[in-house]
Amino acid sequence: MENKNENPYVQFNHKILKDWKDNGVNYIKLVELETSLPVKFFELIPDSEIPDSGETIYHIESDDITELLEPIAKVKFLVHQIYLEEEE
Repeated sequence: MENKNENPYVQFNHKILKDWKDNGVNYIKLVELETSLPVKFFELIPDSEIPDSGETIYHIESDDITELLEPIAKVKFLVHQIYLEEEE
């Protein structure tokens, strides 16, 4: 039986970045997730080149992306599992 309350997000890490690069991802969109928690959450979406208002697109080789791997107090960078399953 599948747990419906399971968190579908994982924290962005070096392995995900390497997998995305190996699989030809060029751009990553950063989207702030709405929450009532004291922590800010941002979702990273691979190869999404059309930003909506308030969203930012980064080239995967940019320093901005590697900085997302560094711990920041009260900020988490997450990747939805659907973007990981495509890579397997």
